[in-house]
Amino acid sequence: MINFLSFFSKPPSLKQLPLKRYLIKFSLDRLVLGVDSIHIDARISPQVHTVVKRAVSASMIKHSRSENIFEDDKKEHRENQKIALKHVCTEVLQEGINKAKSESEVQIDFLGQFSLAKMFLEEIQSEYRKLITKFEIFIRDFELSRRYDQHEWLKMKEKLTEIKQNQKRIVRLVGEELFQVLADVHAKNLKNIRESNFPSEDILPDNFFINPTLHTDNVADDFLLMDAYVLLSQRSDEPDNYRRLKSIIDDLLSKTDLGRESTADGENGTGETKEADILSADGNALDPWLMEIVNIDLMFNCFDSEEQYKKAKGKESKNILLELKSRMKIQEKLLNLFYKKIMKANLLELIVAAYEMKSVYSSYCPPLRPVQLREYFVKPGSRKSIVRELKRRGSFTGDNFSLAPLDETIRRIKSSSSREKKEHLLSFLKDFLRYHRDLGNGRLLKHAMDAISLVKDEKILLLSKKNRLLYEFPLPEERVKEEKPIIGHVIVKADIRGSVGITHTMRVRGLNPASYFSLNFFDPISEIVSDYNASKEFLEGDAIILSIFENEDKAQGGYSVARACGLAVNMLQIVRQYNVKNREHDLPILELGIGICYKQSPPAFLFDGDSRIMISHAINLADRLSSCDKRLRKRFKNQELMFNLFVFQNVRAEEIEATADDLSLRYNVNGIELDPEGFAKLSKEINLKIIEYPAENNERITLYTGKVPTLSGKYQRLVIREAAVLEVKPETMDVIGPTSRKYYEVCTQQAIYEFIDNHA
Repeated sequence: MINFLSFFSKPPSLKQLPLKRYLIKFSLDRLVLGVDSIHIDARISPQVHTVVKRAVSASMIKHSRSENIFEDDKKEHRENQKIALKHVCTEVLQEGINKAKSESEVQIDFLGQFSLAKMFLEEIQSEYRKLITKFEIFIRDFELSRRYDQHEWLKMKEKLTEIKQNQKRIVRLVGEELFQVLADVHAKNLKNIRESNFPSEDILPDNFFINPTLHTDNVADDFLLMDAYVLLSQRSDEPDNYRRLKSIIDDLLSKTDLGRESTADGENGTGETKEADILSADGNALDPWLMEIVNIDLMFNCFDSEEQYKKAKGKESKNILLELKSRMKIQEKLLNLFYKKIMKANLLELIVAAYEMKSVYSSYCPPLRPVQLREYFVKPGSRKSIVRELKRRGSFTGDNFSLAPLDETIRRIKSSSSREKKEHLLSFLKDFLRYHRDLGNGRLLKHAMDAISLVKDEKILLLSKKNRLLYEFPLPEERVKEEKPIIGHVIVKADIRGSVGITHTMRVRGLNPASYFSLNFFDPISEIVSDYNASKEFLEGDAIILSIFENEDKAQGGYSVARACGLAVNMLQIVRQYNVKNREHDLPILELGIGICYKQSPPAFLFDGDSRIMISHAINLADRLSSCDKRLRKRFKNQELMFNLFVFQNVRAEEIEATADDLSLRYNVNGIELDPEGFAKLSKEINLKIIEYPAENNERITLYTGKVPTLSGKYQRLVIREAAVLEVKPETMDVIGPTSRKYYEVCTQQAIYEFIDNHA
């Protein structure tokens, strides 16, 4: 009988649900300590500090409802302050990203974010104190004025009392508003550039700074819980205290395969727990799953799945419908098990009451505390004393607290259907676990901020700077402007295939080949080079050579190879667009071969009058990479090829090693080849992810993908194919087999980019 009952109370398998882990990994332990040998010295631009002060002041006036007293503070003024704040935050954090990238130390990026957060919190407390002081000065001025107006004086005194009574709420609302700006900058303005430069585990979650617990000295405050999360009891003898509720949730989910998976993931081969997998304060291995709030809907929200199923019926395939139905059954069973657990623990009525009272609680709290008000709803014996308390408070304030809304709330709680109770339970799970996540994140952030000293004192600033202990985050206009020496360069050579034949065809037809090449190739490419920080070095009748220099300027981020690849892809796309029009008008189409070569050294220059001429071995190598062997072009003609570049070796390995020249043979028609040195540099410039591409002949194709930022602020995806150079017989060009040498094609095929978008 016991086994029979345990079968029906057994949690369902969660393996088919696409659950994700919530992982946060950061530290400042590799950064040098400042002058006091305890804290890390950081300096954020004084201009930023000024903008933060103004934004905090405007927000403080708004949330204290003091606009009529501070007449200069108009709504448009507040919005302008917020826009200015967003701008300087973006600039400061961009500086942190650039420094982190150039120093190969992601902790500098974390330092920039946490320093800004610390400045926000310190300024909020400072501006609140200033607001109180301003009111006290106003009141004193009223008292000393010859035109003393007692009515205005009383209004000012009442306002000051109100602001003091609502200190926690005002400070929290100001904090939430400003940290939302920080979160928006993090998620909208800088997310792409971080993803381009750092692995995902080194990027803070979008919601990290949206954390109400940061803005209070009492994370268990009733009003905080009621406004931002869900009301809980703080007494250990009450059934709905934080620890007991977390224990009930853990107990349920530890019995699922999620619990078993967490245990397995938390152990290494010797059965020891890995420190990196213990993320929560109490070391709970389930927390990475529970703190990712979207997982709660995936595990419990059968109501949403039911709606999806209804909408999908008659529209989607049978497999999709079966998947939705299966998910709905898992969610329904798990929610029912939790529902029974909560009922057994005498918690259901408390949870339902916490949500049903949300619409009325602000009319009674204060003077009551939210927990007191909830007692009125769920404990009939407490109602008389609470009514007396309301009447007593009302006699002082002149407020008349009607009991009708309270009685209506009691009726709603008692008449709630099972479905409504389960919906409240689902909301509770999400709100409670969000609170749990924010508590953990808040502890981590406060610990990090405690390790930072925002240096303002000029003597300490000078001492820290002279000893190279200071991490500075200036605005762009504050950086020292000087021409930095070139430390590396990239050459992009684009060669038009069959230009002699095109020229001959056009002359026979009485057309001008020079204007054709200009309008279809040189002019449109000239329009985009500035987006990639490139310059034109040489123009030939059928080719263009472009350069991108890398200066000794750590603030610029160093994307020379990545931008060269992005430029090359864009060049091919432009030519393809013009080819569509040329086909319509029976004009020749253009085909290119592009080579990209990087050298970690400056080029040489000579001058012919005012004209600067570059000398670099990279030009010769880029010329080889952009070339196409006539025999190979003839051999591959009319074949449907998956890629546009193939590299072959038809000489002995000893000959290749004996020369700095590239002796390979190439098929390069609308292809882009990146030299190995350039690929090694690219892998340092942007975060590259490896993806296996499925080929029709079961060939293993290795792709690398990442995003490059252009100077215009846009992000462009790159896909690089790595392949082995094939050895061939010199006479017949028959393939012998792969060599150990690799070549790299910058891909432009639409099908590959669609595949990457679905799998990256």
